[in-house]
Amino acid sequence: TANSLPPHLPSHAHFLTSPIGGTPRAMMLSSPHHRIGGHNFPHSPHLSASKRKCVPLKPPIPCKFQGDMEKMKNASVPEFTSLVNFPAHMSQKQASMIPDGMRCCVMCGHACPSTASNKNKKGAKKAVDGEGGRMGNSYAIIPTQNKGLCTQCDVNVWVVTANSLEIKWCKGCKNFRPWAAFGEKGLATKCVRCRERQREKYAKQKEEKDKQKSLKAKGLGK
Repeated sequence: TANSLPPHLPSHAHFLTSPIGGTPRAMMLSSPHHRIGGHNFPHSPHLSASKRKCVPLKPPIPCKFQGDMEKMKNASVPEFTSLVNFPAHMSQKQASMIPDGMRCCVMCGHACPSTASNKNKKGAKKAVDGEGGRMGNSYAIIPTQNKGLCTQCDVNVWVVTANSLEIKWCKGCKNFRPWAAFGEKGLATKCVRCRERQREKYAKQKEEKDKQKSLKAKGLGK
């Protein structure tokens, strides 16, 4: 219950048993979008609300950017390092209080399993497989290619506090893009540009496969 939690932890924290290293460890994992959105943004003792460089867009979250999409899709986005709320967590070095195989998210500050190594990938998968049925999507991990963002923060729409620019993480660019750059599918994991590249790539692959099948069929027909 919330009353049994230590005073420095939020009442919505979840504790999981880590499979990493074979020793049970307490992991604090925040719960998904509705916990993170708006005024329920997870509290961190290290960063006051006024010092956050980006805050989640307040719910209800629309399915796409609501402003001038054509104008804003190419808006200049500040450097990644100037957008993260916890720049100190960008280093892969683990603090002594963080369990092995975990790191803190650069946006929300919470400790999550990291997939930086094959060992940790297996450990994170076991955590997901073992807990997913009971807790739904209330776990988060930090994939290697995410530059320190957890898998809850990489689906959020963020608002840059300095200029109110709405941004979202693109898994193709591996960086923040203007939310307008995601087009009509505002909640997609990749921006329009990356989705188009992906479609072209798949089309070429299909064309190549069809060509190979055709050549093989001709060879068998002789």
